[in-house]
Amino acid sequence: MSDINIVYLGVIQGIGEILPISSSVNLYFFSKILNIQSFSFFLKIALHFGSFITLLIYFRKELKDIAIGLLTKRKKLTDTYVLQLFAGTLPVVTLGIVAKRFIQEFDSPKVMGIFCAVFGLLLIVFDKLACKNSRKVPVTLTKAFIIGVFQAMAVFPGISRLGICITAARMLSISRKNAIHFSLLLVIPSIFGSIILELFQDEAFSTFNMDVLYGVLITAVIGILVIVPCIRYMERCGFVALGIYRAAIGLGLCFI
Repeated sequence: MSDINIVYLGVIQGIGEILPISSSVNLYFFSKILNIQSFSFFLKIALHFGSFITLLIYFRKELKDIAIGLLTKRKKLTDTYVLQLFAGTLPVVTLGIVAKRFIQEFDSPKVMGIFCAVFGLLLIVFDKLACKNSRKVPVTLTKAFIIGVFQAMAVFPGISRLGICITAARMLSISRKNAIHFSLLLVIPSIFGSIILELFQDEAFSTFNMDVLYGVLITAVIGILVIVPCIRYMERCGFVALGIYRAAIGLGLCFI
């Protein structure tokens, strides 16, 4: 694959994982638009690993606090999100292992596009409803588990891990800022788990080449550059434009 195509894919993934717009849909859509030939399975994993690195760097302080809480007694577990992250990750791990083969039946452009459009519009609706009933609501274990149950739906292509987590959090009246923060944090173990699960497939390591390293690097760099402005935009402006974008690209995917 040419270097410029890897740059395109890295930019798409780097931005697509930070915003609730489904990176998988955007990768598929723009690879068709830009006439990028099907890229290797391992390169796809590499792009997600680049996003994983971005989130590790951005949340380094929170992750350090979690590690201190787990390994020492200097921080209580209740002072970090560790229990909430565990509760939120459990449902998606369970469904991801149990329903992996079943989910592959939904892996088609039209289904992906429909899911992308519908859940993009739901994100707008629940964010607007939460704004009308805005109040300070902590991310409790129960709420984290509910968000995790919704996140488990993102194993179906096109739904967006981040998007469905934010939608669920706003449905539970969690503030927009906290919803974005916790959802991005919850995406970290989800991405890590999906990478590990995909690496167990036989063809994964057979396609390793320099494209993979470029993909990781470009995605991580782009992600680091855009994560702060993207989060600020979502906090201030909400999800109307992003939801409409998802609806448009989802419908477009149905006709490619």
